[in-house]
Amino acid sequence: MQAYLIDSSIYIFRSYFTLPENWQALDSGHSTHAVYGFTAFLLDMLRNKNPEHLFCAFDESLGSGFRHQLCSDYKANRELPDEALAFQLNACRQLCRVLGIAEMASDTYEADDLIGAVAKNARLANSQPVVVTRDKDLMQLIEAEDLFWDFGKAPPKTQRQVEKDLEIGCQQMADFLALTGDSSDNIAGVPGVGAKTAKQLLLHFPDIDAILDHLDQLQDLPIRGASKLADKIDNHRDQLLLARQLTTICTDIAEAPKLEQIAWQGINLNAFDLFCEEMGFAGKFHDRAKQLRGRQLTPSW
Repeated sequence: MQAYLIDSSIYIFRSYFTLPENWQALDSGHSTHAVYGFTAFLLDMLRNKNPEHLFCAFDESLGSGFRHQLCSDYKANRELPDEALAFQLNACRQLCRVLGIAEMASDTYEADDLIGAVAKNARLANSQPVVVTRDKDLMQLIEAEDLFWDFGKAPPKTQRQVEKDLEIGCQQMADFLALTGDSSDNIAGVPGVGAKTAKQLLLHFPDIDAILDHLDQLQDLPIRGASKLADKIDNHRDQLLLARQLTTICTDIAEAPKLEQIAWQGINLNAFDLFCEEMGFAGKFHDRAKQLRGRQLTPSW
């Protein structure tokens, strides 16, 4: 039994930046091309996998999340969605509801955290989490039986395959990002420590704590510039530990849904048709949705 956990923004923004603005909402006139692409994506997912359990995570902690409380510079390089984009993001959450797909956003936690918490709940219920994303940050969640899948772009990957690509353990990903920094999230790393050096350090030590506990050994490692590594890391100790807090996905979220709460409920076809009409693409997806409605697992209408 599998649980498909979708990093929604990845697939919404893929459509937002690649599709033409050929559709508009009837009432507001806002473009709905990202909604159109996300609709096609979810219908493809439902048709191809006919999942028993499905969850879409969204981001709403844009400035209010716990990481922003830890560091005011966190994601300060990102602009907040304007009214037109915010409309499409909200519409995508509405889309999930009419498709019978469990969805969630939080003022405190990011989509990554919600996925991590639901993955933990799925494992406890003996279900296999399938993390649907292309975001490398989420690779830190992948455990022995999990899958990492960029739907439509590459086959699902096991933990072993992910770690072969990363050249480090999945559980070391947060430490790696803390050492190197993450420019996309405006997280500073240790100056002078790049990806190659970080991977070599994590080959010899399991995590940042172990590195900090053995600074006296760094000069003897077969790493270029090893003689200066201890000073670089020690001089930025506080920054490094803060970065690790920012890069680590939180999986302990009390309000995160349990496995039974993300069971696919089946499509409310009337509501879906009305939604498509409001989004300006009436009739485009009716036949595909109607076929899926006949395959729904636990109908609620």
